[in-house]
Amino acid sequence: MKSVRLLALFLALPLAALAADRMLKPDPARSYIEVDVSVTMDSFTARLENYDLRMTADEKRAVKSTVLNFKFADLKTGKPERDQKMIAWLGGGEPTGRFEAGIIALTPDGQGRVTGYLTMHGKKELVEFPVNVTKNGEEFTVSGEATVDYRTWGLKVIRMAMVVKVDPEVKVRFKFIGTVGPVIPPPPPPAK
Repeated sequence: MKSVRLLALFLALPLAALAADRMLKPDPARSYIEVDVSVTMDSFTARLENYDLRMTADEKRAVKSTVLNFKFADLKTGKPERDQKMIAWLGGGEPTGRFEAGIIALTPDGQGRVTGYLTMHGKKELVEFPVNVTKNGEEFTVSGEATVDYRTWGLKVIRMAMVVKVDPEVKVRFKFIGTVGPVIPPPPPPAK
C-alpha cells in the first residue's frame, strides 16, 4: 500500500508543477511603460527607463500577482530640465512609486480588468483599468492603459506663466513581454 501511495505521489508531481505559479521574466528591450502628458499648447510622452517588475502567472494564461516598483528619476521626458522640475514638483529627493495588483480578472480570451493600489507622493490609492493578456508558447504579453488624475495623490495642478497648464489626467500605457520562468516553490510550513 505504501508503494502505491509513493507511485501516485510520483505521478502527480508533474501535474502539480504544471499548475504551480511561475515567475515571468520580462524582456526589457520589448517591454515599456509610457506616460502621455497633455500641456496647454503641447504634449509629450515620458518613458520609464528602469523599473522592478515582479509578476507571476500560471500555465493557463492567468496572471496571478503583479508588483511594480520604480523611481521617478527614471521617468524621462526627453528634456532634463523638465525631468528636474518633475522631481521638485513631487517634493524633491528621490521619489518612488509602487503598483500592487489586488484583483486580476480575465476572461478566457485574455481580456480583463485589474484593480490594485498605486502608491506615490506618500499616498496609496485604488486604481482600476483594462488589461489584455496573451500567451504564445512560453511567452506572455501583458498590455493595458490607465488614466490617472495626479490630484488624487495630493499633487497640485502645474501652471506656468498663467497660460500653460498641465492636464491633471495623464495616460499610462504599458506592455510587458516575458517568458515563463521556473516554478515558484510553495512557502515552507509554519514552524511549530
